[in-house]
Amino acid sequence: MSAVSPSDSPFRNFQSLDVTRFRQTLARLHEAVGCGHGRVEVTRKGCDDVCVLISKCELEALEQALEIFAQSAEYKAMCDNLQSVVAQCGGCADGQERAASEGA
Repeated sequence: MSAVSPSDSPFRNFQSLDVTRFRQTLARLHEAVGCGHGRVEVTRKGCDDVCVLISKCELEALEQALEIFAQSAEYKAMCDNLQSVVAQCGGCADGQERAASEGA
């Protein structure tokens, strides 16, 4: 297959397709996305689940970015902040369950 340029590709940047249309155009989508020309969101009628087709290169870049972020002081501070909120909440969930059962 020949490379699809971003200007002639119907798959520029980001597109959402039903699984039936996705199946019909999978080879072209693979070529376009594999060459770094965007992402494709795949949906299905009657289902809220959605998946996204991205290139392996983009996936690896996202994974690398997450690894770098997970080692940052900002990430550690965010985790500490969340742990503090959970600790302060203590029995919040238990209290909500009791209030719901007492009101019934």
